Amino acid sequence: MDKQISFENLVVSIKDISTKAGNYAKSAVNQLMTLRNWAIGYYIVEFEQNGKDRAEYGTKLLSKLAEKINTKGLDRTILNLCRLFYLRYPHICDSVNHKLKSIYNIGNILDIKPNVDTIKICDSVSHKFETDPELLLNKLSFTHIREIMPIEDPLERYFYETECIRNTWSVRELRHQIVTNLYIRAGISKNPEKLLGQYKDNKSSLPLTIKDPFVFDFLGLDRSEEHTSELQSRLHL
Repeated sequence: MDKQISFENLVVSIKDISTKAGNYAKSAVNQLMTLRNWAIGYYIVEFEQNGKDRAEYGTKLLSKLAEKINTKGLDRTILNLCRLFYLRYPHICDSVNHKLKSIYNIGNILDIKPNVDTIKICDSVSHKFETDPELLLNKLSFTHIREIMPIEDPLERYFYETECIRNTWSVRELRHQIVTNLYIRAGISKNPEKLLGQYKDNKSSLPLTIKDPFVFDFLGLDRSEEHTSELQSRLHL
């Protein structure tokens, strides 16, 4: 270091690098947990479909697994969430596999590709409503994904995934948007193809038509699509 620095600059520099390193470590741990949970879901579903003694466990599989594994953080509820994670996002297999192997140096975890029938049964939806796997894994924590997973409609899931990434919503804010039906309020279901085209063509300006997530709650307005469209027209959203 050629130029001299003051004590105050030293303090600032150390705090800055410590904060950035801490954030990176937290992000890395969060991502690893996301990858782990998907891999666990993969194993569970593959066993349910191809396990030689799967009939022996039936509907009690997750309870038996949790009991046998006996590890904190892997109870029946979490195992069920892992299973749903895989069922909702079978298409991210290659990205999960790559990250586990190359980034986290975890050996041959997922050499078998997801069963084609699994993908068809779990989510018979066009790939056009799938968030890019790398974007999903790099930008959303499992806690975010956990809020989105229960949504049945693939387009609605895609909407919340994309808006959450674009707006860097906290888990609390994401939950609020889901509970208060932002997808319906924004009128997305009326023209999904147009929405999809805008998402794909201009990712830097994704078309969330309600700029302030809390505008309806603050103003006490009706959240129906008719009132939403009228408000959007007046505000030129």
